[in-house]
Amino acid sequence: MADQGMKAVQKNNFSETFRLFYEHESLSKKDIAQTLGNSLPTVSTNLTTLLERGLILKDGRFTGARGRRADRYILNPSAFGCVGLEIFREFVSIVLLGANGAVRQQHQLMIDFKNEPGYYKKISQEIRNFVSDSEFDEGEIIGLGVGVQGLVSSDGQEILYGKILNMTGVTTDVFQRYLPYPVYFVHDADAVAITEQHVAKRQADAVYLSIGEHLGTAMMVDGQIYHGTFGSSGTMEHISINSKYGRRCYCGRRGCLETYASISALLHGRTENLDQFFELLNVGDEKALERWNSYLDHLAHAIVNLQMFADNTIVLAGDLARFINQDTLQRLQKRIAKISPFPEIAAHLEIGKADRYVVAEGAGLPYLQAYIDSI
Repeated sequence: MADQGMKAVQKNNFSETFRLFYEHESLSKKDIAQTLGNSLPTVSTNLTTLLERGLILKDGRFTGARGRRADRYILNPSAFGCVGLEIFREFVSIVLLGANGAVRQQHQLMIDFKNEPGYYKKISQEIRNFVSDSEFDEGEIIGLGVGVQGLVSSDGQEILYGKILNMTGVTTDVFQRYLPYPVYFVHDADAVAITEQHVAKRQADAVYLSIGEHLGTAMMVDGQIYHGTFGSSGTMEHISINSKYGRRCYCGRRGCLETYASISALLHGRTENLDQFFELLNVGDEKALERWNSYLDHLAHAIVNLQMFADNTIVLAGDLARFINQDTLQRLQKRIAKISPFPEIAAHLEIGKADRYVVAEGAGLPYLQAYIDSI
């Protein structure tokens, strides 16, 4: 029993050491010993094992110190990889994440979604070709995370609610039958929040308002997505602000925030995209300005409603984030102050930092992090 206990302690020390490399760009022996409270001999033993397994690399020495400079160790980004996929109505995006969580390769394929075997087979083959063109062998891929527009089961194996693309009831088997590594689903709004947390290295709780073709919300509590007891917490995009006469939502109800604060609401069925809309806005087009002001009014109402549920920082993320700036936030703050029941308390707003393929990246990160924890 004592021997088993010692082995458990050693494994825990080893796992904690490796996890540190995922959380830091580089480390020295002393950094590890001080952070984990381990002895230098224990740290040396773990580093030797990690080096032998190809999980970390020695990357020169640290500069600036007097005397002998400490060896610098980093996570080997090519030790293993994870694929992230995002599915939309007219295209899919694929990213390949290295062991450090950074995007190593990305690809977008224009293809109309069809909930049928031929579609999933084609996407699976596209993924295998994508991997074969990368620095990784297929055996070095630990899994595929699929970002979907819908709620998923707690084990990530089934889409429980997927009205946007009519994917309710779809299981990971549609991909798994064609791929040699595990597959799991991630709600797209959760994926955006996960990417934002990773990119910004945020530790604090936050509400993420993912503004894309559709609106999505996710709550991050203690570093984890808060799903609630039954799995649907955070879907605040379906709060209704005019249930009788409001705009019709894809969920079947009227007046959901989705119908007022999504990009679809801003473009309102027009054939233009965001780039084209903001080109009009930037040259002073009066109709574009009128639409933008109306949209900001609705977005302010959405933010006030979110604040009533979770008084945390609200991060404006998703496709719209790259088009907004501090001036936009100030204009929103003024609108919020006029309609908030607590105008003395300013809303804490931030702009998302993630760029492209945000859903695909966030779909791949959870499995990558779980795999690192298992080593």
